[in-house]
Amino acid sequence: MARLPILTTMRRSDESPLRGFSAELSMAGARIVKAVPRPRKPRKLAVGKTPRYSAVTSPFGHATRCWRDCRSIPVNLLTSDLSLWLVDLIAFLFGATWGSFFNVAIYRLPRGMSVVSPPSQCPSCGKPIPARHNVPILGYLFLRGRTACCNTPLSARYPLVELLTAVLAMAITHREFLGAPADESALATSLLALLYFAFVGGLLVATFVDLERMEIPDEVSLPGAALGLATIGLRDPQHAVDYALGAGGGYLVVQLVFVWSYERLTGRRGMGEGDAKLLLMIGAFVGWQGALFATVIGSLQGVIVALFGLLTGKPLGPDLAALEAQERAEAAARGEPWPDDESGLEDDEKPPSYFGHIKLPFGPFLALGALEYLFFGPLLIERWFALVLGE
Repeated sequence: MARLPILTTMRRSDESPLRGFSAELSMAGARIVKAVPRPRKPRKLAVGKTPRYSAVTSPFGHATRCWRDCRSIPVNLLTSDLSLWLVDLIAFLFGATWGSFFNVAIYRLPRGMSVVSPPSQCPSCGKPIPARHNVPILGYLFLRGRTACCNTPLSARYPLVELLTAVLAMAITHREFLGAPADESALATSLLALLYFAFVGGLLVATFVDLERMEIPDEVSLPGAALGLATIGLRDPQHAVDYALGAGGGYLVVQLVFVWSYERLTGRRGMGEGDAKLLLMIGAFVGWQGALFATVIGSLQGVIVALFGLLTGKPLGPDLAALEAQERAEAAARGEPWPDDESGLEDDEKPPSYFGHIKLPFGPFLALGALEYLFFGPLLIERWFALVLGE
């Protein structure tokens, strides 16, 4: 059987792949003669425009060439035709939408619930929330901070998380797209933006869970650390050792010094294991320099907040007893059983207390330090050394 020749030509995407060819079939020999396309004068393109073409080199050649062309589009061509306000608007809406999901994760992960099912429901009575009431930011304002089903006050955390996520999405867009080199691939830049958005989203979820419950869920920090380590080749393969040291070194220092050793010396832990795992994720994304920066700057900011709490006498940590009572009432309203006490204390035994011990969640300060390094790290370090050296 005669082998079909491969047709190779350049064509516009809105034309037939066989236009411009003259195919001749020999009835006697049942041959297919390869046709030569008619020459076409190249069309001049305006500045900032890309030709719409693809090459047919195999049965899958069209899709292959389109994929290669997508990878080779410079990011400046992708953003030059878009106004800055439109880029910010797209990023804001994208971030606010994911912020609504982050609120679901903040509420459900500490309670051992799935973040996928069931759909959004009222935390007080358990009734499903309609889509018109679940619009990010605006839904809270339209309902005036109360649920539509049972008129229960909603936490201000919901619009706050959605707004913060939207602002951080805009910041990531400016950092990755508008600050990218002119010849950077649009596809590579998009992947980087999504990776760092996942990183800041994990920081947000860990922050608000720690603020409310004094714990950081492993479902956030461990997958985040794995994602950071697995994508080093996409983000910065030349400094892979720095990211590995940041992840492993940050975790081991906190775990050995501030968790195990501190507990052995004082009888209580200086930091929790959740903080060590959060620093594992931070080091995987920003390297040992970022992990060190987040630890030092986060500690300084935490000391300032702790001093403020000592001077004013205001509690800095969450009231876990009040939180448990609220959750018991919500479970009773939904008709759900409450699990037995798993604290491990006897009936007449009180939890240990220490003189001068301040109950302060440290995860938010680590996350804040990581965000400061991600967006302003080199500038802050330069200003610090200039201040110290007197330059």
